[in-house]
Amino acid sequence: MGGARFRECLDALVAQEPPPAALVVVDSGSTDGTVEAARDAGARVLSVRREDFRHGPTRNLGFEALPDTDVVVFLVQDAVPVGTGFLAALADALASDPALGAVTARQVPPRDASALTRSTVERSPFHGATAERTGPVPRDELARLGPSGWRGLLRLDSIALAVRRPLFDRTRFRETDFGEDALLAYDLLWGGWALGHVPAAVVEHGHEYDEASVAARYEQDARFFRERFGLRVRPGLLSVVKGWAAERRADRRWLAAHPEHRSADVARRSASLRWAQVLAQYRGSRGALGTLPERRDVPGPAELAA
Repeated sequence: MGGARFRECLDALVAQEPPPAALVVVDSGSTDGTVEAARDAGARVLSVRREDFRHGPTRNLGFEALPDTDVVVFLVQDAVPVGTGFLAALADALASDPALGAVTARQVPPRDASALTRSTVERSPFHGATAERTGPVPRDELARLGPSGWRGLLRLDSIALAVRRPLFDRTRFRETDFGEDALLAYDLLWGGWALGHVPAAVVEHGHEYDEASVAARYEQDARFFRERFGLRVRPGLLSVVKGWAAERRADRRWLAAHPEHRSADVARRSASLRWAQVLAQYRGSRGALGTLPERRDVPGPAELAA
């Protein structure tokens, strides 16, 4: 369900200069007026049953309903573009660098975000204010990478992601319930593409987690990397303690830089929330290890330009 933030997202998209060629919304059983708001904004609405929602296939379904364009942009319903040049900045980045296959926007905390949500978002690799480029990486180097090496290269986030239309038309997201952006990054890097971070394109996005919801989210993420990449994010209890201490230090540094948010309650919440987070990563890291994903046939820059 999108709610008020989804309406903000729609308003921001409609206000883009130039406007989007088309809007497609895939809805999974909303009952809060999401469908009506999307149609009022001029979007085409596709429906899937809530029990059938899967991150990769659902996004592919939305893509297939788009007209022919140079670039396709994927957004989650609670990511609100900032300013009227968001779409243009993503498209311009791809147009100016033929080696870039996909780019992500800069993420900033929502205006009403709590201190710990702000701390989390502003420590994300997708918060950086400097343009960054990952790759292209020679295939022989990719072949030598282990799971931890790969994790540092998977620099795409479908919270706000733009892909070359001809490339995505021949690639698509994998048939996956989770981690569709990391798997797309993996596929594009093997195809010889670079990935980009575009700070000129900004979205407000951040989740107000409690202990239960943060545990569910981080356990799922750790399970994904264990099953799909053969990586244990938190391999043992010592890594849990070290991870908790590192998260607490990061929160303290953020609070030191933003003293207006410091309080005894925030400190207690940091201790409790970060413990739930790293312990969930440990739980998700338990179980049989998978292996790196099989390689897919992805057209490279030269082949696509031919």
